Amino acid sequence: MQTTLLPSDKDYWKHIVTSNNQFGLNVLKTLAMASPSANVIISPTSIFLTACMLYNGASGNTYSEFANTLLLPKPSEINPWNRQLLNYLVMSKPDHEVSIASALWFGQGVRCHEDFVNSAVESYSASLYGVDFASPESVEQINFWAENATNGKITKIVDPGEFSPMSAFAITNAIYFFAQWQTKFKAELTREEPFYLVGSGSKNVMMMNVTDIFGYKEDENAQIIKLPYKQSPYFMQIVLPKLGRSFGHCIEYIKNPLSTAITYSPTKINLKLPRMEIAFDCNLNAALSQLGMRDLFSPTCDLSLITPNLQVSFIKHAAKLTVDESGTEVAAATMAGMSFGAAPGAQAPAVDMIVNRPFLMSIADSGTGQVLFSGAILQP
Repeated sequence: MQTTLLPSDKDYWKHIVTSNNQFGLNVLKTLAMASPSANVIISPTSIFLTACMLYNGASGNTYSEFANTLLLPKPSEINPWNRQLLNYLVMSKPDHEVSIASALWFGQGVRCHEDFVNSAVESYSASLYGVDFASPESVEQINFWAENATNGKITKIVDPGEFSPMSAFAITNAIYFFAQWQTKFKAELTREEPFYLVGSGSKNVMMMNVTDIFGYKEDENAQIIKLPYKQSPYFMQIVLPKLGRSFGHCIEYIKNPLSTAITYSPTKINLKLPRMEIAFDCNLNAALSQLGMRDLFSPTCDLSLITPNLQVSFIKHAAKLTVDESGTEVAAATMAGMSFGAAPGAQAPAVDMIVNRPFLMSIADSGTGQVLFSGAILQP
């Protein structure tokens, strides 16, 4: 059902966050189910912002599918609130950086509706670029943009040969996050230990160790810990399913890390967490179609509020996560390519939390609950 709210609603941003997080969770579940033995790392926020920009250009049935899948009213109502949310999320400090960038890429001779372009610039800070999609240099230009916007983490969002002679327009979004742990892991305590894989077998990983007081919750399904970053409103949430439990029992915990269903208690924790460097990329066409955006990838696609006869060829997403003793660095980029035509517990005994089997994670803002990144980690 489509959300019906007025722009004057003082808590409107909460509904934007709720829709964003629910949409991101649906994407993560769909991708994880399609690759049950592989790592999946995404930025729900990057995918959501790209979808919102496309929503501004949709009409007819394509518009209705956006409204029903995103669970948000018309773009003219949500754009100002997305603008405020972006202003809130982006920050730069010595030990902490969050940056979000968007861009519109116009093929030679392509003219887009002024209202669509203005919305992208004003509400999503989109930069505007002209590009010759028929030239191999177009791939280099867009990949260079993604690399620059993610501080070198994402070096490729589009492959040579993916643009066709009918390629006309593209939207890109990139998010970069860097932060130091509030309580760092001591490098001298990192040891090689087994990580148990889905089904059977194990692999050796470098397991980091720390003991401190963290926000913690434990129930019949999982152990959940909240790892804060230094002088930052952001935190990493780790959800470790208990033996005999699956991601299906626990994945709702990362939809809203601030949900009243998760009451964190300050608890002394002996934490073991794998050091990680994980790269992930995918084509989102099948996942978004499965979630309700079928028209977007069909000949009946109606993006006439961008420019006539436009059809989405592909939506791609890439992410890279690095977690070590000092902190976290993670980035993601999303691209929609379009063409013409077809297309105090310290006194209690410490609790052990040993993350040595598949787990879920998210990086979220403690003020809004916005999930910037989420993932299902099956083999770090």
